[in-house]
Amino acid sequence: MNRHAGVATLRWLATAGMCAVMVLAPMRVAIAQPGPGGRGPCPHPEGLLTAEDRQAFGDRIMLRMQERLGLTQAQAEEIRGLLQTQRDRMREEIRTLCEARVELRRLMERQDADLAALKGVADRMKALQSALLDRRIEMHTALRSKLTPEQWQKWLELRRGMGPRHRGHGPGM
Repeated sequence: MNRHAGVATLRWLATAGMCAVMVLAPMRVAIAQPGPGGRGPCPHPEGLLTAEDRQAFGDRIMLRMQERLGLTQAQAEEIRGLLQTQRDRMREEIRTLCEARVELRRLMERQDADLAALKGVADRMKALQSALLDRRIEMHTALRSKLTPEQWQKWLELRRGMGPRHRGHGPGM
């Protein structure tokens, strides 16, 4: 494999892995207009891929993670279970947050919007965002607990290779 292909593969793995493992998307849920088919203001990503496609994609990510980090089969299965549990737990919270953002936007566009209503929606959003951050921290520590110190260092190296977009937003991240 030439250097360019290796870098491209590493970038793909790191990007896909971080999206799956650290679940960054929930904190940046886009508010979309209703699409064709009337799925509402908060489209569900599961409409883009079939269940088989998602399974194949997840299998490939786990295989590459297993190879890169030197995971045992048991570790890989535990991590896959963690990821699935995390996705299941967060799916409803993400949808609810998206709907609250749409509601806040609609209220803010109204000239006669009540301050109490605005603050009520904002408080709901803060609570949801806080819960999502808690889930990310739980996932981070759960993942770390499944890896050996050497594997954890490899994981951190993979993350560093992903560029500033995936490193967080400051020195504390």
